[in-house]
Amino acid sequence: MSFFKKILTGIIVITAGIVVALSIHVYNITRVVPVDFPIGKTFIIEEDESLRSISVRLEKDHYISSALLFRLWVSSIGGDRHVQLGGYFFDKPYVLGAIVKKLTSGKSDMPLVSVTIPEGSTSYEVATLIKKVLPNFSIDIFGEKVFAQNADGRLFPSTYFLLPSTTEERIVSIMTNTFEKKYAEEFKGATLPQPLKNREEIISLAAILEGEAKTPEDMQIVAGILLKRLDKNMALQVDVAPETYKTKGLPITIINNPGIVAMHAVFNPISTDYLFYLTGKDGTMHYAKTFTEHKQNIKKYLK
Repeated sequence: MSFFKKILTGIIVITAGIVVALSIHVYNITRVVPVDFPIGKTFIIEEDESLRSISVRLEKDHYISSALLFRLWVSSIGGDRHVQLGGYFFDKPYVLGAIVKKLTSGKSDMPLVSVTIPEGSTSYEVATLIKKVLPNFSIDIFGEKVFAQNADGRLFPSTYFLLPSTTEERIVSIMTNTFEKKYAEEFKGATLPQPLKNREEIISLAAILEGEAKTPEDMQIVAGILLKRLDKNMALQVDVAPETYKTKGLPITIINNPGIVAMHAVFNPISTDYLFYLTGKDGTMHYAKTFTEHKQNIKKYLK
């Protein structure tokens, strides 16, 4: 046998070996279930979860052996657009293909329920709304978890999809994680408006705006007025936080859970000569430069 034929034969043998090894590996990944497959467990896919996150959790929890192969398989059938929210119960071991089919079938074993949290809801109002869709939900336990996680002001207003079995602690985590994500997306690198010192004060002032103004522009104007009052060491005197009539500065605790529009107004206040404002009986905001003008507005628009 010539030298070149020996090389060619060697390449063929090596290639064949690689093919066989890969075939065995793929077979083991796709046709053999992990030995510690979590039989009797429910895998939950939550709102806004990426395919990568789902695949990594499936591998971590021993439903599958390869997160990468799962993603490739799902993407190859267009299933990455159809992985359904909900809980998936596994009463027996499933091979990879069966798991792909189950999660892209459009039929979860435990459908999610939705709850919409409006901007400016207090933490108690949030709990009350969730209680309406989750009968086993405990308002008291939720309140304890909110306090433990210092979550007042960070229960982000949005529509959430929850399992009937979702715990109070998990719901607090979902809402605060959503807040952290949205806040980072909107305000990363933004400069704190003076004289505010930290994010907590941003949230606190935004919570006041949720109760004091309705339109985005009015929120920005009121933000400018309240920031000016803080800078002048004046009492805020806002109706939504009565304590601000007696003490200067922001409320001791954040009064509700503000949305992005209100926080945006704090970061982007409109500077004016106004120091006072009120909402008339018709819902329109009226502004004044002096307390005398403000009293005139009270007589004109509130009486």
